[in-house]
Amino acid sequence: MFVTRKTVGLAVGILALGGVAFAAPESKPIPSMELARSLIDAEQFEQAVAILKQLDTTDATTSAQIDLLFGRIYLAIGKPAKALGFFEEASFASLDGEAEAYLGLSEADLALGDLAKARRNAALALKSDPDLIAAHLVLARADLRIGKAADAATRLRQLQRDRENSEDVAIVLARFLAQQDGPAAGISELERFVRQVPTSAGAYDTLGQMMWATGRKAEAVQARDTARQLYLDRGQTGRSEAMAAWIKAVDPQGKLKAQKALAEEPSKPVQPELQKPIVRDAPKEAPPPQAQPRPPVEAAPAPPPPPRKVTQAVALAQPEPFPIAPGSPIMTGSGVVLEGGRMILTNRHVIEGMTTLYVRNGTGHVRKARVAKVSNEDDLALLEIDKPFPEGAVTPISDIIQPPAGRAAIVMGYPMIGLLGDEQPALTEGIVAKAAGLGNDPNTFQMTTKINKGNSGGPVFDKRGHLLGVAVGKTDTAAIYQKTGTLLEDMNIGIKGGRILAFLGKAVAAESAAPEMSLEDLYQQMLPRAVLIVGQK
Repeated sequence: MFVTRKTVGLAVGILALGGVAFAAPESKPIPSMELARSLIDAEQFEQAVAILKQLDTTDATTSAQIDLLFGRIYLAIGKPAKALGFFEEASFASLDGEAEAYLGLSEADLALGDLAKARRNAALALKSDPDLIAAHLVLARADLRIGKAADAATRLRQLQRDRENSEDVAIVLARFLAQQDGPAAGISELERFVRQVPTSAGAYDTLGQMMWATGRKAEAVQARDTARQLYLDRGQTGRSEAMAAWIKAVDPQGKLKAQKALAEEPSKPVQPELQKPIVRDAPKEAPPPQAQPRPPVEAAPAPPPPPRKVTQAVALAQPEPFPIAPGSPIMTGSGVVLEGGRMILTNRHVIEGMTTLYVRNGTGHVRKARVAKVSNEDDLALLEIDKPFPEGAVTPISDIIQPPAGRAAIVMGYPMIGLLGDEQPALTEGIVAKAAGLGNDPNTFQMTTKINKGNSGGPVFDKRGHLLGVAVGKTDTAAIYQKTGTLLEDMNIGIKGGRILAFLGKAVAAESAAPEMSLEDLYQQMLPRAVLIVGQK
């Protein structure tokens, strides 16, 4: 499936998606443009292309509108890099679609992980049209990516008040609530919304995803079956067929679908795990570490590292899919690419018991992985991938340092991927609260940075790009309260950089001097280094 456009002056040639030719109905340019928009909204892309190729491109305004619509098609089929070129052409060509062009640029930038550009273009779109809700959502999603939860919450609540029936606002808000307050909060928000707007296919779709991720399988199938019918009613046959394929994969006998209707089943509260003081993403059968932690690694004298070479990796036009059947049970976690590009550092508990492993970095490249090394002393594991990631997608060993108290601690990973539905990494920001773990464990450290299920194994950076350690878990405040009656704030735990170096057989080097980066710049630089790990038993 592809679309190509070659421009010589104002002449244009367009190939239909999938190489299939469709006869366009005879109509004037303006009605045809509106028809093309309607077809794109209904995800009937081949028919839309057939309409667009009939339009008169000698008119600059019409040509710019064609660019806008092709940009929207490429965004819809998951090719933001291609979309970017069309939106750039449209932004130069005409003022009539200026807000729409800048919106398209911001959405493509966001999909490619360039948060600074996404913000700038969203702001330009809002300057042209202050009521453009999608531009506000770009800004909210950018805030969420870099951990600015308060800013995102303020914007989303205001949007909810202004656009109470907006499907897009409801979905982004529900994902935000799931991340901040737990899955039940996101599900509750979507259940409230579909009662208010029962024709919202996207809300039912997202509700089904969240319910499936929390084990409410019968309700999930029913919600997504409702979404399937609503997508079909909208004319979005592609999404309807995708829903049908998913339902067939997870419920081939129709047993889940036949259970009680969604509204008749009571919500199942998520119970906190009370057995351990540290909650990890591990399977229940995973064994605890078999040896006591060794003493902390002392810094050894070492020559200053050479100046850092920063190479910007290029994001794929469309992220590569994991070769896993729809509805298959999977485990997810996070990791970081190390120097050389073939080794992935993560937690041991992320990969224990898995027979098949894949990793995908933030620029969309997928690799098959195998376990190369496991620590019996720390919750660390090293994976080797079948071929290295592109140049630039690595963390130099010289950038791994010990975490000093008070230093910014920024976790990058893929929290609650099944709930949030966002396959790019997110940042959360805090500080190193104490350079020792619980009980003054010398091999871990405490940080105020909030982490969630799926963050395990993810890198903890400072604002200079040094790797302070990897996220491993958090205190179980419910268990502590039950045992002691003391209510504590969440404290999140990381494994120190020194322990990582000991695991790798390296010595701690002197900290290299580097300027601090903004969160947007840090995100852009580290995007190819943070990986999503997917495993199957």
